[in-house]
Parts: sequence; C-alpha cells; structure tokens
Amino acid sequence: MAIRKVLLVEDEPILAENLQAYLETRRCEVCIARDGAGALLLAANFGPDILVLDYRLPDMDAFQVLDALRGRYDGERVLMTGHPSGEICEGAARRGIVHILLKPFPLADLARVVCKPQVLGRVRSE
Repeated sequence: MAIRKVLLVEDEPILAENLQAYLETRRCEVCIARDGAGALLLAANFGPDILVLDYRLPDMDAFQVLDALRGRYDGERVLMTGHPSGEICEGAARRGIVHILLKPFPLADLARVVCKPQVLGRVRSE
C-alpha cells in the first residue's frame, strides 16, 4: 500500500523517471506530468497528497500551476529548481511552499520531504 500519492511535475524524462522509481521504492504512488497543463489535469484526476514541481516547465512555471490550482488543492507543495533567485524564493513563500530542493539534490532529501507520515490535503472537485 502506498503511503503517499505524489504528483511529480518534471519535463526532463530521465530525471522524472528516476525520481519516480526512487519514490516508488519508498512506497509512494507517483504520477508524472511533463508540463503545467498536464499537471492541472492530473491533479484533478489523481488526487495527490503532495505536489513536487519543477519551477521551469515548457508551457508555464510552477507558480502558474499553483495559481491555477488555488482553491482546489490544499496539500503540501515542494519546488525543485536549479536557479533559486530571491524572486523565486519569495514567490514560493507566498504560495505556501515550505520546501525548495536545489537541483541537483540528494535523493534522500526528496524522501525526507515527500515521505513524511502525515495526511495532507487533496484536490477538491469544482
């Protein structure tokens, strides 16, 4: 039985598949979205406990994804970025992101953030 439903939003296929495989060894159920539009669709259908989003996506950034989910998702949010500017950190804080993983990060850091044994919110139907 999976302990967490994770929506992983990452456009680099090899990285996304490696992160998915690692999290699945930690008993997470992982669904991958390759862009923001896919993330919005999967968030509604998959009902994740936690969103793990790359900041830069092909069609929008992570903040645009979260803004589109406002009012429908109240779970934990994790941001992945290789370019942590002050603007990104401030935007993350405004959107309730408490964990920012700086690429490249150790997989153990991802597990520490994602695999915490607590129940989080889900996507709500409109």
